[in-house]
Amino acid sequence: MADSEFFAIGFDLGWDLARFGRTAPKDVALPGLRDGYRAGHLQFPFPQHRCDRFTAKWLQLRVGALRRRRAVDAGVTADYLRSIDADFCPVVLSPLTHATLADTDWSVDRINNDGAYAVGNLVVLSTRANKAKGRKDYARVAALACGDPNEERQRLTRRQWARLACLMFASDARCVADVHCGALLTRLPQDCRAPLYYLVQQVLLANCRPASTRNAMLRALDRLIGQSCHTARMRMAVERLAMLQATVAYPYDALADPRVQENLWAWFSALDVRCAAPLVSLFQHFGAVPCAASLPDKWRVITSGYPPSHR
Repeated sequence: MADSEFFAIGFDLGWDLARFGRTAPKDVALPGLRDGYRAGHLQFPFPQHRCDRFTAKWLQLRVGALRRRRAVDAGVTADYLRSIDADFCPVVLSPLTHATLADTDWSVDRINNDGAYAVGNLVVLSTRANKAKGRKDYARVAALACGDPNEERQRLTRRQWARLACLMFASDARCVADVHCGALLTRLPQDCRAPLYYLVQQVLLANCRPASTRNAMLRALDRLIGQSCHTARMRMAVERLAMLQATVAYPYDALADPRVQENLWAWFSALDVRCAAPLVSLFQHFGAVPCAASLPDKWRVITSGYPPSHR
């Protein structure tokens, strides 16, 4: 892609770097960045705003994207990064640190490496998990979770690879068209894409305790879907899930229980396809992540995360 096509992007980034009192990277030589930084520095000889860690990360992501000529969607802002922030890594479950140069430090990575820096395609991970993920796609991560003999598996445990696979499952439609997603093993970040079966598990986990909430949820599902021979399966799955919550250190581990999965999948697989849309609406009312049949255009997966004019 010609540098001229990135002039405006680079200029805006340079301007923001100066506005927040950051240093312009010397290895990014696009004219727009230098011109924007000089203009911003003249306009703002002193920083105009406090650069918190979310703003610093937002600027860092834009610099990295400019180096790679990747697209950054306008919805990716410091406030958006704040909204997907986490206290612990959803893959290795370690508490996240900041600016300690340890492998527990927080990092922001694209879920689908062939997508743009876009809303729903970003997740907060530990540096350790980010490095282990690298450039791997879902198929490779899923193979490692299943025990594929490879030295890379030693960087994470099988359960940790499986958690990462859960995060990536719905991000690449080429890999998952005929694959059962299985148990939801970790928290999904805000706005990420998820299959309907994950949404079911997310909502059940969030509402299985106390008993009053659990019963209200089951009544709502009965009203939506109607009584069937599989209603008992759902109730057994939810009640066992509630019981297991007191026995596991990480709530999502309860969803890996074989009896929970057996009963829940029997209920889910018997649903009429016409129930899908009402279920999505009901679960989003309960705070579930979005569920869509295809990836958003803003992810630019078709162009491997590059702007449409990339050559």
